[in-house]
Amino acid sequence: MTVEQLQSVENGEPVTVTLADMECVLVRRDVFPRLEPDTGPWTIEEMNLLADEAEEMISQEESHEH
Repeated sequence: MTVEQLQSVENGEPVTVTLADMECVLVRRDVFPRLEPDTGPWTIEEMNLLADEAEEMISQEESHEH
């Protein structure tokens, strides 16, 4: 993890990471139960929108590193 990703997790913010070619969202254990429950399973569209948003956040952070 980058320093920025670690800081985001420490601040309770979600971070997108890729593990074994799978994109995952990482949140602290104590933050996860506080996430608002949804009325049902996420749709593919909702998951894609969240992944796009997380990727944009990471790209912005990485562009500030250089």
